[in-house]
Amino acid sequence: MRTRDKQIILRLTEKEYDELKANVAKTNLSMQAYLRTIIAGIQPKERVPMNLIETLQGLQKVNTQLTIIALNARMLNEIDADAYWKVVKEMESVKGKLLQVMYGD
Repeated sequence: MRTRDKQIILRLTEKEYDELKANVAKTNLSMQAYLRTIIAGIQPKERVPMNLIETLQGLQKVNTQLTIIALNARMLNEIDADAYWKVVKEMESVKGKLLQVMYGD
């Protein structure tokens, strides 16, 4: 079992500490885990924003709906126009949300 029995005291300016806290807040790590990651030479990844996850789930839903429409079109040799346009509207909505996530308000 690995134990961490070494301790360091690190003095920072208020500005440095605020920067460190801001950088840690962008990840899902504790401050200690963040610093150990940096020491290991790894740049910690920022956590994925919830609105991006929700947007990706919306894209997955649109993909599923389009697949169903395509399968029905192949089996029945016709396209359900109402379902198609409903999915197109939903895809436009998801596209808008994705652009908002990417570029902000």
